[in-house]
Amino acid sequence: MLRPNLFRSISFLFVIATGVTAAQGIFPQMQSAQNCQAPIVDYYQGQRGAIWDSEQPIEQFVSNVAQRSWMRFDYLHWHLEGPPNEALGAPVLNAPTPLVVFDNQTGTTAGEGVIPSFADISLHNTPGVRGTWGIDLEGSDLELEFFGTEQKSDFLQFTNIAAGRTAGAETVGTTASPNVVIPLLTNGVPADASAANYLIFDSSFQSTLRSQIWGAEATLLSEPYVDGPGIHMQWLGGFRFVQLEEQFDNVGVSNGGGLLVDTVTTWGGSTLNSMYGPEVGFRLSATHRWFTFSATPRVAFTLNDYNATNRAAPLGATQVVSTVGDVEFTPIVQVSFTGEIHLSEQFSIFGGYDFMWIYRVTHPYDNVAYDSTTGIVGGFTPNINQIVDLESFALRGLSIGCVFRY
Repeated sequence: MLRPNLFRSISFLFVIATGVTAAQGIFPQMQSAQNCQAPIVDYYQGQRGAIWDSEQPIEQFVSNVAQRSWMRFDYLHWHLEGPPNEALGAPVLNAPTPLVVFDNQTGTTAGEGVIPSFADISLHNTPGVRGTWGIDLEGSDLELEFFGTEQKSDFLQFTNIAAGRTAGAETVGTTASPNVVIPLLTNGVPADASAANYLIFDSSFQSTLRSQIWGAEATLLSEPYVDGPGIHMQWLGGFRFVQLEEQFDNVGVSNGGGLLVDTVTTWGGSTLNSMYGPEVGFRLSATHRWFTFSATPRVAFTLNDYNATNRAAPLGATQVVSTVGDVEFTPIVQVSFTGEIHLSEQFSIFGGYDFMWIYRVTHPYDNVAYDSTTGIVGGFTPNINQIVDLESFALRGLSIGCVFRY
């Protein structure tokens, strides 16, 4: 008995042989190629077609897009919202002016002290760039945009804190050279200024904040109801991505007014807010042969996938790192005002103003919990940890650039 596959193979070969025999009977003139005239090949007509054929649908689409596109390049001069005008550290009760501090670690007075403030840190005048590619499609306009700022940084600094103090009182702050002090909570509770625990720095202190924002969006705009000069409105919808990255670092040094080995305290953290989601809005524009003005309000319904890290090593202790991540709903509202002066059909100069407001982001300077634990035999142990806080964020600023149409 034949195997099934072998039987099928023999049957298939038999059918093929039968077909070939029948074909030879029907077309006897094809049995011998020597009795036939060689085919004439038209080498001119038989050449391979051109690589780019404008009659083909894909090439035709690309050609039309290239003929109905424009590009815009902007220089950005934006003001990023910085930290609030508040003092570093935990709140204290009944703080006098001047502030006289008692050192609970040594049990002696530390003299006058000053609490550093965020008022000296600003994220204004942040430069950046933006590029937009616009495509005139059939029945709609497509705009692809990317923007980004450079990393903006600012700091406050105190150096040679104990300079000019009298011998024997190098650690005691004076009106002319006060110590830099960071107040702490006591077991999670604010304390009176006269009894609060403080990180005291009599050598130097520096606080630095770095911030950077960038993003991209793809937007489809409806065609204007009426072409030509006049007032036009276009609905828009698309997708948006925005990322805000910040870092906050603090370094304080105490050395007994220069008489002891440096004791270094560091703390700070970083945050990464990644926001993405759909976007809707409209554009209202007034067009003329020589100029175009427009306003584009839009809202993006994004999710904020954030990550916050805190690092602390108070009084020379081993650094402790904690990280928290989560996802929050965070709408983004932006209004852009633009104006163009058309120098020719292919070239325009451009100017604009942008305002952006983000509902909830996390900042590293908002996430620091300045706490301390009272010791059993006196003194205290600093406990600088992380409690993630979400606040609103805004930026605004001017842009200037040019538009190329081709």
